[in-house]
Amino acid sequence: MTQFEYDILFFEVKKRGDYDKMRSILNEHGANGWEVISAEAGDNGYTTFLKREIGARQTEASK
Repeated sequence: MTQFEYDILFFEVKKRGDYDKMRSILNEHGANGWEVISAEAGDNGYTTFLKREIGARQTEASK
């Protein structure tokens, strides 16, 4: 059975350059297997919810 782990990131966005930082951090997470599954805009920025599959080796090692 496929298993996932989850992470939540908050990005404060006050100026245009903040989007570049947000993009960079999300790309770093993406390179490590994380996928954004949802993003919510708030008064001060964005909350993003990410998931990635837990590899078979990790799952077997935890048994």
